Amino acid sequence: MRYVSQYFRAVCALFLVQVSQSSGALELTDPTLPNTLKNAFSLRDTAPRSCINTAIIYINTPQNTTARTKRQNNKNFAIQLQAYCYAQLGEYSKALDLLQPILKKPGSKNDQIETLNIIALEIPQEERPQLSNTDLIKRLNEQIVTPQSPLISSMNLTITRLLTVVKLYLEENNYQDAHRVLEQTKDLLKSNNNHNNNLHAWLAYYQGLYFDQIKQEQLASLHFLSADRLADQHGFIKLSGQVKNSIILMYQNKYRFTRALDFSGRRVELYMRTKNTPKQIDSIIQFAVLKRQNNEHNQALIYLFNALELIEENSYGALLAVVYLEIGRTYAEKGSNEKHREELALARKYLQNAHFHFKRLNKVQFQIESLLLLAKLNLFNESPAPAILQLEKVLQLAAQNNPLLRIQAHEMLALSYEITGHPQLAILHFKHFHSLQNKIKENAFKLQQLQINEQLQRIDQVQQQNRLEIQNTALLTQSNFYKTLSYTAIILFILSALMLLSRTKCYYKLRALEKKTQQRLAFHARTKLPTQENNINDFTTLYNGMPLFYALVNVPFLTQLNELYGVRLADKIEAKLGETLKRHFAGRVNIFHLRDNQILFISKQTNYPNAAGLADKIEQFFNHFTTQYHLPKTISTGIVAYPFLNNASRAISASQTLNLNSLALFAASQISSSKQQNSWVELYAIDNLQPAFFDGDLWRLGQIAIAKGLVKIHSCNRDYLFIWPELKNPKTVEEINQRLQD
Repeated sequence: MRYVSQYFRAVCALFLVQVSQSSGALELTDPTLPNTLKNAFSLRDTAPRSCINTAIIYINTPQNTTARTKRQNNKNFAIQLQAYCYAQLGEYSKALDLLQPILKKPGSKNDQIETLNIIALEIPQEERPQLSNTDLIKRLNEQIVTPQSPLISSMNLTITRLLTVVKLYLEENNYQDAHRVLEQTKDLLKSNNNHNNNLHAWLAYYQGLYFDQIKQEQLASLHFLSADRLADQHGFIKLSGQVKNSIILMYQNKYRFTRALDFSGRRVELYMRTKNTPKQIDSIIQFAVLKRQNNEHNQALIYLFNALELIEENSYGALLAVVYLEIGRTYAEKGSNEKHREELALARKYLQNAHFHFKRLNKVQFQIESLLLLAKLNLFNESPAPAILQLEKVLQLAAQNNPLLRIQAHEMLALSYEITGHPQLAILHFKHFHSLQNKIKENAFKLQQLQINEQLQRIDQVQQQNRLEIQNTALLTQSNFYKTLSYTAIILFILSALMLLSRTKCYYKLRALEKKTQQRLAFHARTKLPTQENNINDFTTLYNGMPLFYALVNVPFLTQLNELYGVRLADKIEAKLGETLKRHFAGRVNIFHLRDNQILFISKQTNYPNAAGLADKIEQFFNHFTTQYHLPKTISTGIVAYPFLNNASRAISASQTLNLNSLALFAASQISSSKQQNSWVELYAIDNLQPAFFDGDLWRLGQIAIAKGLVKIHSCNRDYLFIWPELKNPKTVEEINQRLQD
């Protein structure tokens, strides 16, 4: 009896789902349609009643179009959409009445496929006796998708058709064909590089159903959760509600009511965000049933009365009967456990109301269920006579169908006749009970064998696939080895030749690049004056035995040009400066641009009477240039003779002389900063100074020599008192030197 009652509860749970949706409905793909139909399409799952009204408006509105075929296709789609929404409301007869004329018309094959899909996916088999699952499978397999579909792409329609066939095969327990079509669907999605998330989500869902039916719970759970994640991520309401329902049933059948309640709560929340009242009611009823099965009867009643309130506001007859049945069942269980007569009386009242509504709706199976529950109440109240009448009515209604319900009727009749003192009738019904029980067990055993065989086939298929993959890998490895061996010599030879050519080419490129770089670095970027960045302009080669003047000039306005005139104009002024300098001092002075604001003038001493004369010429030039371009006029000039020592011309090199130039420029800059005028300073050594004194850092040694009077100062301001950093703070200078050496 425990086995029978479990099976019976599963059937009842399936009915709750079928009231508002089929167990495998697919999403419709949004086609290119008039705005009215687009609006209806967008409401198909969230507000099916509004969807129906919008579709009816489109059908009844005259359309001004010359494209008769397009108009007919749109009308067919409107009818299909209307039927789809009727199915969501549980009004299956209206849906069939709309769809069957399309099947009978010799129209587009795609229209036929879409119509068959809606019938197979949205209308339960018991609601379409004239179109069995076998008949629908045959029709769908005969259909070939035409290349052009006015509603959805031909490839997506093909995949949708295949998934529909999978659903029908699973309902018929034809696992082999279901698996074959699932593999075909996967291959189609993969080979066509189809990234339609909706189709991938539905494929995962049907794979979960397949594994669930062959009792591979882990694989089923994996695919269900994958489909649920995709549905929630992309907002597929239809799939989201359906996959959650399948997960709930899976956990419910394992008596894991806590997990089932978790997903049932999510399903309630999903539909509460829509205007789909039947699905809201259905999800609440399912949640209440799980609460009852988890022995939370009071909470179950609260949710059931909430569902009843929704039904009374919207007048859904089928759902009303279901709510009455579940309320009666809940009161019956609660009253039987606690022996409360009042609750048993309420159970009888709601079960009688449920039986009345089921009878009016001609729902035979649920008439039988309500009668069985009423008979059970009568037996509990020790009233076998009315129970016998109700149970005989059950057998009359059940006829040769519904073996699970008839077995309960025979068992309770045997008990009732035993109580009333009719042992022969009790024995007769007890024999019928055992006979039906054995048949049910045989059918269950056959189904279990089918499931086990399917599991073994899948395991054998996986093992065979693994063996073939191993063999294929070994063959590929061997083939690749010989290919690699044969190609290696050729590749190495080619690579060697290419590397040699590449190295030669790179060598010549680097030579050319080096030459260009040297040429580019030989001149300042803006003034175009020679620089000291390479050996092309080495000023150390200028000395040929005749004494020279080295004048290092600090030109402050060169660092201020961008701020004064902007980048574009500053570049032009610097270019003009370089051009004017070369023209003005041509033939007499060699000019080098050492830093952005420092320019070196090198001239033979015979060209000027003394250092002051050279400084004066430089100042005259810059006064004229700065006046012409309205620039700051102050400059500082540090002048040193070369050779610096008159008794040892080669003791201090030309490049070392720049240290002494910098020292002289440092002194001249002090005068410019203090007096705000042009300034110049010349440093010169006393006669016959020993070269050994300058063996080291000339910057530091030059300052010491000045302090000792070995190097004299000649400047534009004779009385100026200079400050030398080495003499003022020698420790700081020494510390900097030490850090730079580290």
